[in-house]
Amino acid sequence: MAQVEKYKKYPNLKSLRLWVLVLMAWVYACQKPPPPEPLPPAETDYSACAPAVSDTTFELVTWNLENFPQSGRATTEVARIITTFNLDLVGFQEVSSSTAMNKLLELLPGWQGVIFSSGNINTGYLYKESEITLSGFTAIYQDMWEPFPRPPVVAQISHVSGLQTTLINIHLKCCGGSDNIARRTEASRLLKEYIDTNLPDEPVILLGDYNDEITSDNDPTPFQNFIDDTVNYRFADWDIATGSASNWSYPSWPSHIDHILITNELFDKVMVTTTLKPEQCYSGYPSLVSDHRPVMLQLVQ
Repeated sequence: MAQVEKYKKYPNLKSLRLWVLVLMAWVYACQKPPPPEPLPPAETDYSACAPAVSDTTFELVTWNLENFPQSGRATTEVARIITTFNLDLVGFQEVSSSTAMNKLLELLPGWQGVIFSSGNINTGYLYKESEITLSGFTAIYQDMWEPFPRPPVVAQISHVSGLQTTLINIHLKCCGGSDNIARRTEASRLLKEYIDTNLPDEPVILLGDYNDEITSDNDPTPFQNFIDDTVNYRFADWDIATGSASNWSYPSWPSHIDHILITNELFDKVMVTTTLKPEQCYSGYPSLVSDHRPVMLQLVQ
C-alpha cells in the first residue's frame, strides 16, 4: 500500500522512471558495436569474372582501393583478385596502411610494390616481377597542393614483350562545385604540359581516379584539353565512358571516373579496355573491398 500511496503523492515519478529506462536502453543501443561483417565463402572464387589475358600481352589496371584496407577481408580479396585475374601491374589509389600493403605483398609471391606517401590515402604501383621491370619511381608537382592534393606518381616500366612506357598515376580532387572542377581543370592543364614538355615522343599512360567524367552534355569536362588533342592523346576507356552505365567504374553513384589516357605511340597497341566486375563473383566486394571497380587496359607489343 505504501508503494501505491507513493505514486499517488508523486504522480509523475512512475512516468519519469519509465522515461529513464527508455533513455538508458537507447544509449545502450547506440553504443553497441556494429554488426559483424558477413562471412564470405571459405574460398571466394573470381575465375568466372576474370578477363582473357596472355603472357605476351601487358595487362594493367587502375584501381581505387577505397581507404585500403576498409575491412578485414580486403587484403585477402585484393590478393585473390590480382592472382585470379593474372594481372601484370596495378596502379592503385587510396592505400591508407603501409602495413596492409606489406601484408598484401606477402600474399602475392613474385610481386613488388612501391608507394608514394603523401597523407592518409596514398598512390603507387604493384607489379609482377617476372613480367615487369619498374624504375624511375618519383612524384611530380609535390608543392602544388591546390591542383594535386595527392601528387602524381611517375614510373618507367618495361614489359617482357619489349613494350616500354611511362606511367603517371593520379588521384585528383573529388566532388562537385566550381572550385573543385577548377582544381581538376588546372591539374589537367599541368599534366598535359608535363607530358608535352618532358615526354613529347615517349609512350605515356596517364591512369587513375580522375574524380570526374570525360563526357559532358553541356560544359567541357576538366580534361577537354586532352580530348581536343586527338593527334596526340586518346582515352582508352572512351567507349566505356560513353556506353552503358552497367560498365562504369563507380557504380554506387553511378559514374565513370577512373580513366586510362594514352599517347599516340600506343594507339595501335590497344587490344582491350574493360571494366572488371569482381562483385559478380563475390557480393561482398563493394562493402568489404572497394566502391570502385578496376579498369583494365591490355596492350600488345
